[in-house]
Amino acid sequence: MKSSLDAKAILDIINSGIIATDDKGNITYFNHRSETKFKLDSKKTVGSHISKILPFIYPLINTCLKSGDSSSGQKVLLSNEHILVDIHPLRSNNKITGVVCNFLQPNTLEFSARKSKSYQQLNRELTTIISASSDGIWVCDGKGVVVTINAASEALNGIQAKEVIGKNISKLLKDENLDQSVTTKVLSSGRQETLIQRAQKTKRLLLCTGTPARDEEGNIVLIVVNERDMTELDRLRNKYENNQRLTKRFKEEITELSLRELDHNTIIADSSKMKHILQKSQKLANIGASNILIMGDSGTGKGLLAKFIHKNSNRKANPFIEINCAALPENLLEAELFGYEKGAFTGAAEGGKIGLFELAQGGTLFLDEIGDMPINLQTKLLKYLDDKEFRRLGGTKPIKAECATVSATNRNLSTHVKNKLFREDLFYRLNSFTLEIPSLSERSDDIPGLVKFYLEKYNRKYDRKRQVSPQMLENFKSYSFPGNTRELKHIVENAVALGDDLLIDDFINTTTSMRAISSKSPQPPPPAPDAMAFNAAIQDYEKQLFPYSKKHCNTTREIAKILNISQATEVRKLKRYSL
Repeated sequence: MKSSLDAKAILDIINSGIIATDDKGNITYFNHRSETKFKLDSKKTVGSHISKILPFIYPLINTCLKSGDSSSGQKVLLSNEHILVDIHPLRSNNKITGVVCNFLQPNTLEFSARKSKSYQQLNRELTTIISASSDGIWVCDGKGVVVTINAASEALNGIQAKEVIGKNISKLLKDENLDQSVTTKVLSSGRQETLIQRAQKTKRLLLCTGTPARDEEGNIVLIVVNERDMTELDRLRNKYENNQRLTKRFKEEITELSLRELDHNTIIADSSKMKHILQKSQKLANIGASNILIMGDSGTGKGLLAKFIHKNSNRKANPFIEINCAALPENLLEAELFGYEKGAFTGAAEGGKIGLFELAQGGTLFLDEIGDMPINLQTKLLKYLDDKEFRRLGGTKPIKAECATVSATNRNLSTHVKNKLFREDLFYRLNSFTLEIPSLSERSDDIPGLVKFYLEKYNRKYDRKRQVSPQMLENFKSYSFPGNTRELKHIVENAVALGDDLLIDDFINTTTSMRAISSKSPQPPPPAPDAMAFNAAIQDYEKQLFPYSKKHCNTTREIAKILNISQATEVRKLKRYSL
């Protein structure tokens, strides 16, 4: 008997409720903690059926009596709180004689768990992970109340943890600490959400992802928000887009300038040789040919022919990019052609630089003076021509760029190949199609047209009305022009800009490289005094002067002004000579 009293005393002082029933479900024991918890008197409950006293626990006890299985940690609702219950069957001679229920307070379990070493170790690990994260982390409960934030989040948002912990997200939105919150979206949708948020105080752009955590019943109990700083990435994205827009604008401007230059520099082709060259060039343009090699002496117009091919091809709306391979040292030429990454070499631009191959995307790249390209760079050029891809200086990522290539040289590339100054494989790769422009002395029929073209051009440029005599045109055709078209253009420009007379003949005869040929031009012998009357000589001169003046002037008023005579006299003279 004393043993039973001792056991009862022990059960009464335990900090958990203990209830026992018989095999019918009638209460046989109700300890002191149960009386306190359920506010019942054990004297009135013992002997009563469990379904009448504690109906919420009856289904669990009934299941245990029928199955004989124990159950632990079952959550039951008591008033406004949950309690946990362990249920175990009592047996005697392998027969179920009753059930023992052990009621535990969740907070008691939590308190005990917090004291355990494993809990403390896990808590330290979790705290360290959250604190060490470079991303901002918020943890909110199932109602949107902030539980904790880490140091990274404090820095990103310009706030202190103590300012927000314990506050509901909706209040933080109302106070304008946040412009929007992913937590409210998660609470509304019940699933993971992502949005871009602007921190009000620091003005940083944050990519926020909210992930819900649920309990056993599927209710959201926690929301973990991860914040990633996108400010720098957004700045780089904007910079990239600006660079793309700038590159596009440069391409458009370069194309426009190239085409405008071609419009103002018409190719004169009156000779049979030049007509043949233009016909062949037109065919190559029509079929969209690439790897065209233009050969010819310096000043023959190789660049102009390259522009002609581009303008008449299906690439004409895209850039025409030109580079002189002899004008830059090897390292700078490579950087210009292929571009470079940031820090590729000393003096490199901070953001790197796009190369001409990229700039010419979809258009034409004109490689002038290709014969002077350094041998080491020829290998990289050949690699691009084979694969249509390259790497920038200091870069590792291959870049695709497709453009037509037109090359030009005044060198004998075959000789360069024999002397190991030019790669043989590159030579054959570049001249899939060859165009050879003859020197100006070989196409003298083009000279009068070129003279008239440049005369009109520079008259417009310098606001002049210079003219050239038929005799001087013949002198032009007799001159060898070692500088080819470039020399002819310079002679005419100087004569128009610096000459003082209506005709440019005297200026050319006295100041240019043509004066030698001009002085050797046959001059008609002076007429004998009795061979030609004065009036006849005047008429012969007028027959040459007035037709030429009419050809180069638009109105009789303009002719009269140039010749310093009255308009009436000019009209009378034109009628006399049937002009």
